[in-house]
Amino acid sequence: MGITWTTPRKRCSPFVFVTVTVQVALTIGCSQQQAARANSPPSDSTSTQTIVTSTPIEKVLDDLRARFPNSIVIGFEELFDPRPDSEPQVDLGPQGLALAQVLNRVRSIDPKYRIELLPGRLVHVYPARETADPIGLLDIRLRQFSMPQDSCLPQAIEHIDVRGYAPELSEFLAKRKSTWYRNHSREVPGQVGDVLGNCFPLAAPGPVHRNITVRDALNLMAQRSLQVSRGEVTPNDTIYPPYKPLSWKFRFRREPSADTGLGGIPLFQSF
Repeated sequence: MGITWTTPRKRCSPFVFVTVTVQVALTIGCSQQQAARANSPPSDSTSTQTIVTSTPIEKVLDDLRARFPNSIVIGFEELFDPRPDSEPQVDLGPQGLALAQVLNRVRSIDPKYRIELLPGRLVHVYPARETADPIGLLDIRLRQFSMPQDSCLPQAIEHIDVRGYAPELSEFLAKRKSTWYRNHSREVPGQVGDVLGNCFPLAAPGPVHRNITVRDALNLMAQRSLQVSRGEVTPNDTIYPPYKPLSWKFRFRREPSADTGLGGIPLFQSF
């Protein structure tokens, strides 16, 4: 969680290329970048990586996932807290502690957050007194939600607000943005399409869940990723195995002048 990227929030399908020296590189890139990568030495990079320090709760959850790598997933509603000058040191206790014991230690490390272990081995982390979701986006109800392909779960989590997996959420955000532009006498700009391969809602195989919240949908996708990674269910596609457990994180960055019309920018991430 201590790594951010300076490139725009775009997601494209993974692609593999082989150089004449038989080097294989796996790259996440956009179609506009592919030609530049093909003509550049393997050491060149079109994106720069910035290392930032973790907040205490981020460090705790990183260590928690490392302690139980294939036993839990996390649904994290994170406050936009200032980052410390140095990487925090946390102690989850000796190896061999049961998950319940470790979660008790997590609660004492950062009491600003509540920690709940939900059915399906999902650890729900959310602010104890404040809210990470002042607009209530996670509470918007979806008439129906169809489970995506297993290889598409990362994209579905990160693009749940714009790719049609949660139409009611997308409609709400589009209306607020349209209102902001109308009030500022400006036209809503067009959206550049991302290449997501076969990851689009109409291809989602299901099952279909009805009358659930956006938060519920995110939890279901994280829990599905854990089940597939543990071999508890049969994958619904065969692209890019093996599969790994995926957790989700939501943050709201306050920006009063943001063109979202929300007074800030909502961020959905998988990790």
